[in-house]
Amino acid sequence: MPNHLHRRAFIARGAATAAAAGALAVLAVARAGAAAADGHPPGPVILVDWDGVDPCYLDLHLAGRMPALHALAERGVRAVASGTYKAVSNPNRAGLATGARPAVHLNTAYVLDPGTGKARGQSRALHAETLFQALRRQGRTLLSAGWYIVEGKGADRDDPEALYVQGETWEENVDAAVAALLGEPVRADGGPVRLPRVPDLIAAYAADADAIGHEEGPSSPRIPAALSELDAGLGRIAAAVRRAGLERRAVFVFASDHGMTGYTESLEPAVLGALSDAGFSAQRLHSGQAPAPGTEVVLTASPRAANVYLRGAAAQPAGRDRVERVLRGLNVLEGVYDRAELDAMGAAPDEGDLAVDARPPYAFIDPADLDGTERGGHASLREAAAPLVLSGAGVVPGARPDAPRTIDVAPTIARLLGADPPARAEGRALDEVLRPDPRV
Repeated sequence: MPNHLHRRAFIARGAATAAAAGALAVLAVARAGAAAADGHPPGPVILVDWDGVDPCYLDLHLAGRMPALHALAERGVRAVASGTYKAVSNPNRAGLATGARPAVHLNTAYVLDPGTGKARGQSRALHAETLFQALRRQGRTLLSAGWYIVEGKGADRDDPEALYVQGETWEENVDAAVAALLGEPVRADGGPVRLPRVPDLIAAYAADADAIGHEEGPSSPRIPAALSELDAGLGRIAAAVRRAGLERRAVFVFASDHGMTGYTESLEPAVLGALSDAGFSAQRLHSGQAPAPGTEVVLTASPRAANVYLRGAAAQPAGRDRVERVLRGLNVLEGVYDRAELDAMGAAPDEGDLAVDARPPYAFIDPADLDGTERGGHASLREAAAPLVLSGAGVVPGARPDAPRTIDVAPTIARLLGADPPARAEGRALDEVLRPDPRV
């Protein structure tokens, strides 16, 4: 066998061995944590957030490709949590962090910014207390390994009590979590940082699955291998929990921010054309653009959904009704929401007068950017769902949560740690899957 094939075979065998060891470590942690009979409350809580993991990924690959996460799910609780609108990373991750919907935390994306009058993409602005800030206020120690939404909002790069580190890869974020669990120095921008103790909460983030989903769609053949690599890192964290002797107290919470839907066609010509035929001047804006003078219908979009802002004649009652009728009559759209419906969903005020969701395989995309190859996007209600797994101390194995939401994650973690949730949290602790007394 050529040398390069020998090397590949050796690497493959090593990866398989590491995955098996990680799965065994997770199983040991889950079994010990389920007992939780050492008289101590749960902790640390390890929040694992893999961006853009559609619930169907677990349906298809959990048993075959993700032994570590599978072991946690088998000995814990697995569900699908509903997300917030729009299903875009930063607003949804803000919901995970604050326990609140966009109407409260006010993180929005792909909107017409009222301050600048221009379309704006994603930001990290937050107007509600995060879980990290709430726990820090209550004297807890924290580590964010790449969970960027709390940087400067409860975690900082120079604070060993609430440290933020940004790995270039998932493996580097795993390295930070492992070091913290083992009491070893954590690599940070300014050099190694030794934490005063094992953090009460460790959050570790990965963007790998989301990146592939956007580039190649959710049916990409690279998704299963990426999930396996992510799972291997989860197994390393579980092995560190066991080495540190924390398996009877540790809790794993696995979550994502949104799902992913494939698209191959643009609906912009149909939508803009229908509005023009109805007598309205319409324009779709990209980030940094302002509408042309006299534009009556302005759209800002992420591929799977768009906000609709009405001006001039379109903003008058008769014009508004006509715009809405036009949009509801288009079969390329699967959802049209007026302002009352958006408010009921907890959407932020910046989300527009109307919002519309694309029907697969369509998306709000320039037709010139498409070549027939499937790509992936999110933002619509179809993607407002994320996998959720809880396992370990304080979690009742096999229990079923009642209509869980991503905004329930922060209050549930706070409850596990015996702490108060973020100040403006709208979500609830999932008490039906938690032991009444975490010490038994």
